[in-house]
Order: sequence, then structure tokens, then C-alpha cells
Amino acid sequence: MAQVQPPAGGPHNVVVTQPVPTTVVVSQPPQRNWMVPAILTCLCCFWPTGIVAIYSAYRAKEAASSGDVLEAEVQSKRARLFVIISLAVGVVLFVIIIIVRVSSPSTNQY
Repeated sequence: MAQVQPPAGGPHNVVVTQPVPTTVVVSQPPQRNWMVPAILTCLCCFWPTGIVAIYSAYRAKEAASSGDVLEAEVQSKRARLFVIISLAVGVVLFVIIIIVRVSSPSTNQY
């Protein structure tokens, strides 16, 4: 059996380091809650698309609370889209109604 001789100059300590696994937490900013704008556009602008906006905002909130970030983001964007559509349709209808009322002859003559 061969003996291992320490290197010349005395005994040396050898330190071996290994990489330590690290935990990286990536947090996403919370999705915007579109429930209040959805309810307001449903009541004040155009209710058919407002109902879809309310439903999408509800689903986004539920997905976010269950930890499903991807579904929460998709539903939040869908709620935003239907809030914008409801607002746009409501404004266009309001303008059309004003134009029709102003341009039609009045039956009440004072």
C-alpha cells in the first residue's frame, strides 16, 4: 500500500465549495381590479357589455385569489376591454340621442 506524502512545505488544507441552490421568488404586480368601472359602465353606459365586464372582473378576482396569475391576467384584460367597449357604445348612443332630440321638431310650442 502506498502512502500519500503531504506536499513539500507542510500540510495544506483543501477547501472544496459547491454551489448552493438558491430560491428565487418572482412576484408579479397584482392585476387591476376592474369591478367598480365594470359596474359603473353597466349602470351608466351600455348594460349588455357591462354585464360581461362584471363577470370577467369577478373571474379575474377569483383567479387571483386562487393563485392562478395567468388566468387572472387574461380575465383582467377581458374586463378592461368590455369596460372600454361599454363606455364607447354608451357615449356614442348618448351623442346620437342628443342629435336626434335637437334636430327633431318639437311638438310642444310654448
